[in-house]
Amino acid sequence: MERKLPAYPLWVIDPDFSIWSKSDTLNGTDAIFWQGTSRRTYGFVRFGGKTYCFLGRRDDAVPLVQKDVAVGAFETVYTFACAEFALKVRFLSPLLPNDLAVLSRPVCYTCYEVRAKGALPEDFSVALVLDEEYCYSAKRAPVIGGVLPCKSYEAAFMTRRRNLVASDTSDTYAADHGYTYLAGEESFFVTEAAVNRYVAEGKAEYLRASNERACIMSVSRAPSGYFMTAHDDLVSVFYFGEWLKGYCFRDGKTIVDAMDDAHDGAEKVFRACKAFDKKLKADCDAVGEGYYALACAALRQSVGGHKLVQNAKGELLFLSKECDSNGCIGTADISYPSMPLFLIYNPELVNAMMRGICTFARMPVWTFVFAPHDLGTYPWCSGQVYGVRGEDDKFNCGMLAFGWGEGPKTQPMLYLRPAASNIYDEKMQMPVEECGNMLIMTAAAIRAGAGTAFAAQNIDLLRQWAHYLRECGLHPGNQLCTDDFAGHLAGNVNLAIKAVVGIGCFAVILRALGKETEASVYAAAAASYAAALRSETGEGVLPLAYGREGTYSLKYNLLFDRLLGLGLFGREICERETEYYLTRSNRFGVPLDTRENYTKSDWILWCAALTEDKEKAEQLYAPVVRFLKESPVRLPFGDWYRTEKGEIVHFINRTVQGGVFAPLLSACGKLKQQ
Repeated sequence: MERKLPAYPLWVIDPDFSIWSKSDTLNGTDAIFWQGTSRRTYGFVRFGGKTYCFLGRRDDAVPLVQKDVAVGAFETVYTFACAEFALKVRFLSPLLPNDLAVLSRPVCYTCYEVRAKGALPEDFSVALVLDEEYCYSAKRAPVIGGVLPCKSYEAAFMTRRRNLVASDTSDTYAADHGYTYLAGEESFFVTEAAVNRYVAEGKAEYLRASNERACIMSVSRAPSGYFMTAHDDLVSVFYFGEWLKGYCFRDGKTIVDAMDDAHDGAEKVFRACKAFDKKLKADCDAVGEGYYALACAALRQSVGGHKLVQNAKGELLFLSKECDSNGCIGTADISYPSMPLFLIYNPELVNAMMRGICTFARMPVWTFVFAPHDLGTYPWCSGQVYGVRGEDDKFNCGMLAFGWGEGPKTQPMLYLRPAASNIYDEKMQMPVEECGNMLIMTAAAIRAGAGTAFAAQNIDLLRQWAHYLRECGLHPGNQLCTDDFAGHLAGNVNLAIKAVVGIGCFAVILRALGKETEASVYAAAAASYAAALRSETGEGVLPLAYGREGTYSLKYNLLFDRLLGLGLFGREICERETEYYLTRSNRFGVPLDTRENYTKSDWILWCAALTEDKEKAEQLYAPVVRFLKESPVRLPFGDWYRTEKGEIVHFINRTVQGGVFAPLLSACGKLKQQ
């Protein structure tokens, strides 16, 4: 049984509800939250006087022998067998990017099918159990719960007794608010005593013993069917003064409505997921060998790392959590690498990623002429937290002096501050990076079919950012960029490329808005800057920075010049770059640049999309496929790791893995001028 992934997605809804298995055998270890914290979960089959376990570790049950595991776009499928029966279990998270109602519905399925070698015994049943760990992050806390009798199923629920919405903003902590649901034919909120009795005797009943761990349990007695796992976070996002529920709950819908819709429309959802997966596989097979495995590894993680909401104006907001890096919400340089996935399947989601950045950029507290980095700390859109000053004085009182990782428990309302507050350190900003990101994303979304309304509404900001790139982009100063792990430096050539492409993209935006005269000015500027960059860097491999001969870095920012057909740098440069990267590739990929042996998997896939040579593209991304199979870190798909041994440096479960879809975006030709 070949390993497919470092960790296997089971139920993925959003950054606060994301459950995985870190073992190749589903019953070999406990399930985990995305960052590795235990989420004890059990799956049983009662058959002929014995209780078999297929999910989680239980010493008092007979472990079923796992025969295989397969990973698709939206499901992880396990098969088991014993002398009496065979079992197939499908963990389905229907995060369909082209169906916002289903994508935002916080309900997952666990589908099962038991094939007995004879008649089913009288005591036959299938059961799922979720431990109280689902209700808190680390330290045990009191849990309450109950059961809802719904249409044709029962839904057990549990929650932390102290249920305070959005009370913890820590990066790698699980949410400790909201309600977790488990629905099936018959459901219970019980304690361990009830689970122990089911395992020992096959009896499912309401039983609670004092001082025992609480859990929710569902039991079904049909040979095939499904359970539903759901999470109601009550309130999803604080958005500059608005408390927003998930998009699924617009028009007053409740979690019961969501579960009813998921139940009544289950077969339709299953068909839609199957059709999507079938087409995805065919498209990926055309890209190259092993590419489908990468796409499946990235899809649920990238979509499920966002929360879809709608503000009072009716505007969509697709807000990412910067998982395992600093917990920021709506980060522009997280949206940028992820966008290939969404450009293919729903480009309006790219606009929904950017909308909050434009909103915050108009607020008095943001005094810079370049684009912001983020909107706050998930799930609080309360003002950029990156690069804030930490002065302890009359006006700041030290409240902004927090570091990476956990962050403050209560978010300061930075967006309310006047310009005179001067709370942001300019040295800690990413001027060229974020301006380029916003311009390129806007142009790409227009070409992908999202329309021009977003660009028209924000043309003043886009023009301001394009002007900044004309002033400062060709020769970036000693400023931060998204890949400054080994330190930032002046004259970063990849950053300069982003600036040039960003200026060219503003010309694309202007033409789409019918502003041809102004577009010609920016198109000419982009062409002039591209020629100057090529002249200053010579005819060989593009260096890490101006004047740094004998160096290189992954020039992934060339990608949208190629995909949008801007013609600024040309095919020869792309082919020369990718050919050189192959000479530097290690077991798990090409290092990010000359300085260190670590890499970023999303950028490797962007670089694989630079070449028109299918064989070269396969050679570039094949080590990332190997990383999935061999990395010693058994957590969700990490994007920053060492290329020789595969250890993750940092960054797991991040939405940037949407960048895996860059070769598919290139292959579909969706962004070319029509």
